[in-house]
Amino acid sequence: MSFENKVVLVTGAGSGIGKAIALHFAKLSAKLSLLDRDDENVEKTAKSCETLGKSKAIKIVVEMTNDEDVKRAVEKTVEEFGKIDVVVNCAGVLSIGGIIEEGFIRDFDKVMNVNIRSVAVITHYAVPVLIKSKGCIINIASICAKLIEKKSVPYTTSKAAVVQFTRNVALELAEEGVRVNSISPGFVNTNLWATHASPEVNKNLKKKDAPLKHVLQAEEIADMTVYLASDKAKSITGADFVIDSGYSLLGSQLKEDM
Repeated sequence: MSFENKVVLVTGAGSGIGKAIALHFAKLSAKLSLLDRDDENVEKTAKSCETLGKSKAIKIVVEMTNDEDVKRAVEKTVEEFGKIDVVVNCAGVLSIGGIIEEGFIRDFDKVMNVNIRSVAVITHYAVPVLIKSKGCIINIASICAKLIEKKSVPYTTSKAAVVQFTRNVALELAEEGVRVNSISPGFVNTNLWATHASPEVNKNLKKKDAPLKHVLQAEEIADMTVYLASDKAKSITGADFVIDSGYSLLGSQLKEDM
């Protein structure tokens, strides 16, 4: 599989799943536009991509909640490479806290703005370009979109919105030849969960409590992302792919573990 002469835009490319996705595309010779709010981290990712791949990688420092930043990032990518073939929306934040706690509304707005509103904004600006290239969009959601987690209303709600957004936009853009899919990872071994998740969740990660007894790695999400962006997935749109080592099969037991 090769992405030579393909242009891939990845948000949240400075760390975690976004970085793993960028590196995987780099190995397959894609040209990369890497977006992140952290200048130092995204610079490191861009350098690593250029070391691994045969194609150029540019970094764009972006505040995903700033519409003008996002619009500028899409425009800069097109100016640099002439087109966009793939958009991967991976930027996200996590907030843990109950609905009656002080600061809930502030945290709710922050999470919704980053996790779903920014996806809508970048999609709005990128779609005209993607129509020309008959490209695709992959949105990174979460199994939390389908499960109940204590004190995680902003995050779970935002990720459920990402899945529904994906389905609606997929239908709208199908006639234009643009595919839109989402991936719902389980608890991936990244700094996001280590830093923000509850002690119970992190304990479960280390215990490998999923039925397959396997802790997900970011590279596994990157594998699915690359597949969905490839011609091998040309008949797939409006789908959500759960990758969680079977964790969501636990149902109500999962709620108790959290």
